[in-house]
Amino acid sequence: MDSNGNNSVEDVVRSLDAFFSSSSSSPPSSAPRPVPLDIADGLTLLSPPTAAGATLNWGIMGAGRVSHDFVQALKALPQARVVAVGASTLPKAEAFASTHKIPGAHGSYEALARDPEVQIVYVGTLHAFHKEHALLALEAGKHVLVEKPVACRAEDGVVMVGRAREKKLLFLEGMWTRFFPVVEMARYLISSGAIGRVVALHADFGFNSSDSEGYPDSPFFNHVLGGGGLLFVGVYPISMAPLCFGSRMPTKIAAAGVVDAPTGVDLSGGVILEYEGGREGGGLAVLTYNLMGETPEETTIVGTEGRIKILGPAHCPTQMVLYRKHKGRRNVQAFDFEYPLPAPLPAVEATGGFNYPNSQGFMYEAAAAQRCVLAGLGETPQYTMEETLIVAKIMDEVRRQLGVRAVGGGGEDGKGTK
Repeated sequence: MDSNGNNSVEDVVRSLDAFFSSSSSSPPSSAPRPVPLDIADGLTLLSPPTAAGATLNWGIMGAGRVSHDFVQALKALPQARVVAVGASTLPKAEAFASTHKIPGAHGSYEALARDPEVQIVYVGTLHAFHKEHALLALEAGKHVLVEKPVACRAEDGVVMVGRAREKKLLFLEGMWTRFFPVVEMARYLISSGAIGRVVALHADFGFNSSDSEGYPDSPFFNHVLGGGGLLFVGVYPISMAPLCFGSRMPTKIAAAGVVDAPTGVDLSGGVILEYEGGREGGGLAVLTYNLMGETPEETTIVGTEGRIKILGPAHCPTQMVLYRKHKGRRNVQAFDFEYPLPAPLPAVEATGGFNYPNSQGFMYEAAAAQRCVLAGLGETPQYTMEETLIVAKIMDEVRRQLGVRAVGGGGEDGKGTK
């Protein structure tokens, strides 16, 4: 344990040994807390230096519901300061700035990117515009955290990643799932061999979109804006595949789904990914998503010596169960892990709370992004640019098999306007 009372990797290993040997099933509160991967790998420090410059100034592109939740979560990070927001109109930006007491408000995304006070930009606009808006920030010399999916097409992601590398700036697709302590622990357990070699992944994400989205006017059902289940929710289960099978493209991709004829967007889909290697390294991922009905939203990672079940909501989880196999069938020990989110600060409650479940968890990815920027890194190890592009390429192929037309740039086929 360091001088700040934080666990080291060695502390976690010792705690896990004691945890596994204590009983067949321990209380969730007894599970050791994982060390974030960037810290465990020695790439960053847990507590940023207190010297001047340790605080990062954030600019927010987009004044919608997700941007609101992201800013609310940033309030839990002492080293984060939101200095400006940019929206499509100045009144929208000013209203957002007033709610969150942000000093700067810009009536265009270009102006936000040019703001000299901004060091890192959160892109919270619709994903059909991610390429355009992320490039504005990168060209202005800002680090970028862009909401998932990175873009509507892999080729747009390639352009963004390439520019970030050329400019030596941090670029992170906001796959916030990877930064939750539950997933950090799952990754550690996989890499340490706790479940043996991973051979299968089962993951789902589905909900009844009519609970919050009007048909057909919502962006969820707008083809030109990148609507459809694959880009809005399918990206989550698909993104778990590289965590389980490494940063490589699957050997085979098979997809089927339901496409809504009036709007042209996919309402549901099933995706099977095959990874070559046979008995020594092969595996299968079975992934489903939909916008029509609520699923358990669980992720199960199956290994030769056990399995991990990440409980719902698996895209922003706080609980999981590790099943360690013993000789014979159905002979397992179950270990519960729970990492509750911290209680929202009074400042969060006073400004409307959160729009979506577990949005306080945005703090985990934001904190990792800050640590990596301060360490001079161009990406986070929890979710690399290579993984971002692999997932985008898988989604391109799924879309092709479903017969859903590509969207990119600022509209259909990259040629449309807002």
